[in-house]
Amino acid sequence: MEINNYTRVKTASVIVALFIIGTLLNIPFSRELKRLKIEAGNTQVKLSGSVTTEIVQTGIYGLILGSILVFVGLWLSRKAKLGAPVVESFFSNSEKIKYPFFTKKLLYSIGLSVCLALVILFIHKLVRAHYPVTSIIERPSKLFYAIVSFSAGITEEIMFRLGLMSLIIAIIQFFKKEFKPSTIVVWIGIIITAICFGLIHLPLSKNFSNLTFVTVSTTMIGNFITGSFFGWVYWRRGLLVAIIVHVVWDLVFHVVGSPYL
Repeated sequence: MEINNYTRVKTASVIVALFIIGTLLNIPFSRELKRLKIEAGNTQVKLSGSVTTEIVQTGIYGLILGSILVFVGLWLSRKAKLGAPVVESFFSNSEKIKYPFFTKKLLYSIGLSVCLALVILFIHKLVRAHYPVTSIIERPSKLFYAIVSFSAGITEEIMFRLGLMSLIIAIIQFFKKEFKPSTIVVWIGIIITAICFGLIHLPLSKNFSNLTFVTVSTTMIGNFITGSFFGWVYWRRGLLVAIIVHVVWDLVFHVVGSPYL
């Protein structure tokens, strides 16, 4: 599907707006995490008194970072043939999405996401049963995890899949002088991005437990598997489906399964 600049601008606007919403949805979880740290006696953490100021600052941050990521994913990396085809189809006159076919693919992807979440949840419980981990602070309740599931699903897919993964594939594609990235090139991009996806979750894990061999291994391996799955979904289904699948995974794992509560 050929996409003109006008269609790309409208698609970019929608994705940037989504990213801003995602960053704003992270505020309740972030504030609750700070509150729990303060309650646990951490004097280095301070909770901002003005929620309005935090919303404005977070919104500006989301606008700037979201714009950069969208520029990277939709313009610099457009030859990688990735991006957000479903969103683009809403604004394109040349080709409209076939909704029954799309729905079937979406439900299939969601089903895989639920199965993967349950498998990793089971393995996680087995590991914790044999290698108990001492908690540093209490975890936020299910409500906060439910909200942050939507935040993570939106922002992390735009950051890692639309931004980082697309850029990696486009760079390799440029040096290999490929018109369309090969399957090997795409999987290199998926794997590198999945490793980065795991690394970025280590600081979050450090908030709740000491970084030991067990906690680092489970965090890295778990996020590598899920990051690879989300990367595959992004490659085969596009950004919108990757976001939905990520949100579903987080809801099943963190809210329904509640491995840490």
